[in-house]
Amino acid sequence: MIGGIIPVYKPVGIVSHRVVETIRKVLGVKVGHAGTLDPFARGLLLICWGKATRFTSFFQDLPKTYRAWIRFGISTDSFDVFGQINNFSLQTFTTDNIEKAIMPFQGTRHQVIPLFSATKYQGHRLYKYARQGKSVPELKKEITIHQLQIINIQSGSFPQAEILLSCSSGTYIRSIAHEIGEQLGGGGYVYSLRRENIGNFSWIDSMVVSDVSHQPEILIQKSIPIDQALYWIPSVLVSSEEGKKLLQGNPINWPESLPLQMNPWVKIYTQNLFIGLAHINQEKRLLHPKIVVEERSRYVI
Repeated sequence: MIGGIIPVYKPVGIVSHRVVETIRKVLGVKVGHAGTLDPFARGLLLICWGKATRFTSFFQDLPKTYRAWIRFGISTDSFDVFGQINNFSLQTFTTDNIEKAIMPFQGTRHQVIPLFSATKYQGHRLYKYARQGKSVPELKKEITIHQLQIINIQSGSFPQAEILLSCSSGTYIRSIAHEIGEQLGGGGYVYSLRRENIGNFSWIDSMVVSDVSHQPEILIQKSIPIDQALYWIPSVLVSSEEGKKLLQGNPINWPESLPLQMNPWVKIYTQNLFIGLAHINQEKRLLHPKIVVEERSRYVI
């Protein structure tokens, strides 16, 4: 196998980079992840290894599903349970108050980027400014909450809510908790967070970090082949000669017999072997190779 995707379950208290390093030491190849999880969060982490690291951005762009547990009436500087308390309120909140504050967050909006985050401002990570006590302008980004469901609410003083939400890539759940708290008037932060899905990948099928074996064969067996992991991208079969052209970086003609794909990307196969991704030039009906990998056999380790 030339590389693959491993769905891994990251526990609380471990940074995503540590998971990457653990698997890199076992496999002895290039390893990366398709979207970090904060140390206080747990759940699904997609690990890309070998030539699969060249496709990381495609997995990063997939929508995510999170289950978040939020406490209101308290605000922290990082918007999560690891932060320092900024303020608190003894005000009581009803279930109706909390529901009315939460539900408007479904849809597209601009959200505040937490100061304790890896987003860059003037070439430096925001968390570095935060640790040095330096102030920076409030930064926002556009995100979309596709679905938002309230699972449970405990009303009263310092009330809690459990919510399940599906959102666009790059959404900060911590910021959502903070902004809902601002709407209520007493603050809010995430005290527990689990990422349950990345696209069609589920945390239920993930491999627990503590189960990572020192035998690379085990990790390879758990890996999803690159082309199978790119499940949402359509496929096209080309001749051996066309396959050679694509592997050499040359475009080929899109078959006249096939309608142009709505998705500008296609997976390319020749002799039933995956050779990479090509981008469709709609105007010229050409296939331009963008990421090519020569998979001589799916079963060679």
